[in-house]
Parts: sequence; structure tokens; C-alpha cells
Amino acid sequence: MPTSTSNIFCRVNRRRPCRICGKPDWCVFVRDETLSVCMRVSDGARKINRHGGAIFFHDGWREDKPAGVRVVADLPQSPIAPVEIRDFVYGKLIEISPATLYPGALIANEKGLLARGLSERHFGDYGGLPAGSSERDRIARLLLREASDQFSGSDLLRGVPGFWEDRRGAHLWKPKDYLLPRLLIPVRDGSGRIRACQMRMPFAAKKGLRYLWLSSSDLPHGTGSGSPLHFKFRFADLPRDAWIVIVEGVLKADVLSALRPELYIVATPCVTANHDALVELTRGRFVWIGFDQDHYSNETVCFHLASLVARRLRREMTLATTRIASWDASVKGIDDAAVRNLPITSISIQHWLDRLSPRFRQIAMMRLSEIAEVPLRTKNK
Repeated sequence: MPTSTSNIFCRVNRRRPCRICGKPDWCVFVRDETLSVCMRVSDGARKINRHGGAIFFHDGWREDKPAGVRVVADLPQSPIAPVEIRDFVYGKLIEISPATLYPGALIANEKGLLARGLSERHFGDYGGLPAGSSERDRIARLLLREASDQFSGSDLLRGVPGFWEDRRGAHLWKPKDYLLPRLLIPVRDGSGRIRACQMRMPFAAKKGLRYLWLSSSDLPHGTGSGSPLHFKFRFADLPRDAWIVIVEGVLKADVLSALRPELYIVATPCVTANHDALVELTRGRFVWIGFDQDHYSNETVCFHLASLVARRLRREMTLATTRIASWDASVKGIDDAAVRNLPITSISIQHWLDRLSPRFRQIAMMRLSEIAEVPLRTKNK
């Protein structure tokens, strides 16, 4: 079926800037003006695409466009449950259905917990989401009884992301069967409580997506998880002069913390998420940013790393407290460097800028001047 020309994506420019952020570059829109993908602003977006763009629908958008996007009917949704209930339910879920029930799929396979650098003493920290919907429903009923014994009230699974209800009772995840179980990764707050869970598939899905949030936002009486930060330390115990290491990826943070327990690590699910929360969390503190090293080769990653640096600069009014983590260039992730026992050091922002190619340096400088409104100079090497 041919694609309508009204659904063709166009790049913004000076004559037609982005309707969301007002800038003339990076963002795109569909020709009929019903949808924008903004690379700078995410608040209020319908969703975030795999490139980090925030998708906004405008007045006049219809179900038949753009191609490949469907309308989800309005369903009764529940407000997110208190973190105490979420922590209890997710903890019991991992206890009832641990990853160790599925060693072949979640622990010993090519991309399992062992291959990631974790050892047997860590396996109990993770759950295994059963592939069959009937088994997941059985677990949901059991968890509802457990929660009712612990807390007063009924419908205690309502508001816990991943759980939903209909006339047949409580359910966990989607009403369908899958081929393989999924790894459940708890996402903890600064007090150690589980406030959400990520799922990791034992294989790469379409478009390279491997991680999903355990969410029920598109199901009756369900709710979304958001994309919260993941702490590998208790914030109350953080020394005043400690360096906080920011990484992308919840499981990556777990691996790095297991191998380098002396580090104070916080994870954001991806390079595009939680910049404001990270800036607030690290206010007045020292920071290493340990994003994957594809910021030297991927324009989008470089763009968002520079955005975070710029937001830090605008808040702190100095670059001296922000550094970029550095390790062997042949290794992509900071967790992989730790697994290989490679040295992990840091470089200044100025040194990072000088390492970038001319094109990437231009991208970074644009974000620094655009967000922080502080002109910077770099020297070429």
C-alpha cells in the first residue's frame, strides 16, 4: 500500500521551526502538520521513539494517519500506587518467580546474567516473567492475596504498573502467551525501594528493542511506570564530596556496581531521559557521566550528552564539577570495561570537546551555548 504524501516526515528549518521547542534544527514533523517529533522537549509527549525523539500529536490528527500509528481507545486507568505497595508487590513477584527458575533463558544464555558479568550471588535480585498468560494470572491472584494480608483495602494491585483488572480478576502483563520468559529488573529509588521494573527479552526484537517497562497503561485499570532513575546507593548515605557516576541502562548500573562497589551510581534508562531529575539530584555535587562511548560516533547520543552537560552548566555555573568517564575506546559500555577489568578514568568537558570530530564538536557547542547560554571556545588538536 503506498504511503500518503501527507505522512512524509520533513526536517524543521528556519522558515518552519519546531512547533514544540521553536528551534530550526534536529526535530521533524509530518507534512500535514498533525505530528511533531521534538529532540529537545519531552514533557507532555505521547511517547518517546527509539531515537530519543518525543512524539506529539496536534489538532486534526486522525486514526488513519500517520501510517503505522493507531489510536488506543480511552480505558479506565488507575493512579500509580504508593511506592510502599509497589515495593512490596514487586519484591514478592521476584520472590515467587525468580530468574533462577529459567536458567537457560535468563542466566546462562549468550546475553544472560552470567555473560553480563554477574555471579550467582546476584541472581536472586532478578525475577523471571513467565511466558504463559495463565501462569502470570495465577501469580497476580497470589500477589493480590499477599498484598491484602499486608495492607488494608481492596484492589491493591490497581496502580502497580504491569497489573490490570477486568471482570475476570487481576492480570499481569499482556493477555497473550510468549515463546520465552523475560528478565525482570527492579528499579530502585534512593531509599532502596522498588518503584518500577524493566523487562529484558532474551533476544533482540524488531527495531533492536530489547528492554521494555513492566507497564499496563494500555489495559483496563492499569497504569504506566514512567521511566524513573535507578539508584545503586542510598542517598542518605552519600558523602558530601562523593562523585556520582551517571550511566545509561538499569542493568548496566547493576553490573558496574557489582564489580566496582565503591562507586556511587545512578542510572537513567536511556541518554534522552530524566535530564532535569539528574540535574536536580546532582545539584552542588561532583559528577562523572558514563554514557556509552558511541557519543563519538552517533550524532544523537552526542547531542543528548551535550544537553545534559549544558543543563549541569546552567545550574552549577561551572564545568569543573562535571567530567566524562573514559575507558578503552574499543569497548562501548562502562560495564563492559569493568567486566574486562579495564581502567576507568575521567576527562574534563574541555578535553571531551577537543576529542570530538569537527561535526560532533559543532553539535556539542551548539547545545552548550543554546541551553547554558555561555559561549565556550575549544582548541583543535
